[in-house]
Amino acid sequence: MTGGVPYNAEAVHENFRDLTELRAFARWLIEQWDRVRVRPFEMKPEFARGGGQMIWSYTNHVVELMRTVLALSEQNRLVIALPLIRLMVENAVTSIWLYLEPENVRAVIHEGLRLRKAALENVLETAAEGYDQSDVDEVAEEMEEFAQHDLPAGRSFEQRCRSIAGGMDVYMSWRVLSSLSHAGMAMGDFYLEEIDQAPGIAFAPDVEAPNHEPWLGTAICMVIAALKTCNEIDGKGRLRAQVARAEKRMGISMTLQKAK
Repeated sequence: MTGGVPYNAEAVHENFRDLTELRAFARWLIEQWDRVRVRPFEMKPEFARGGGQMIWSYTNHVVELMRTVLALSEQNRLVIALPLIRLMVENAVTSIWLYLEPENVRAVIHEGLRLRKAALENVLETAAEGYDQSDVDEVAEEMEEFAQHDLPAGRSFEQRCRSIAGGMDVYMSWRVLSSLSHAGMAMGDFYLEEIDQAPGIAFAPDVEAPNHEPWLGTAICMVIAALKTCNEIDGKGRLRAQVARAEKRMGISMTLQKAK
């Protein structure tokens, strides 16, 4: 994902007069996907045998997440949307990773099976009815088929980002989003504020997330990235003109390449 400005760049402000315009542009992007997703999708053969189906699914999920992010933005509750934007980043980047190397889908499958096996082992620890060691053994046997595809990038989002040109810029945004997606220090501090009176801290239940517009811009760029990637595996390239228009409107230029 090379070229243009960083995904949460404040330069995005220069292309839109206000949040209303930015939201309207996000709705336009959603409409473009809605028009094509219900039609037959003629996938390029090299992706039909690889990760093309997952790329389509991840793209659809990015757009679905954008709908909720928009609704929360309009309610001025963007802090609730930040974990969703983080998930949009994960899905868009994983789509690009699969597009650049379709066989990576086997690493996704291996990781999915690994997590399923771990979950079943936890279930057995609770002595839940209806499960036994044979369930774990069955998944372990399935994993063997994909053992050679147990890749670092299959387990680590950071490694996926490192394998994509410009991916570390996106990863830095993901790290910030992660801090407000989990029960850690940043989330614990978010609804607190310093005051002069003892004990020096007060509750702030109605505090608003900073950088509303840049984070909404990040979400929009993830939609563009997902649509662009999905268009690249579309035999008809039905979203090519719309993606080009969207990149120009946002002042970015995405090139889907492996990192050197």
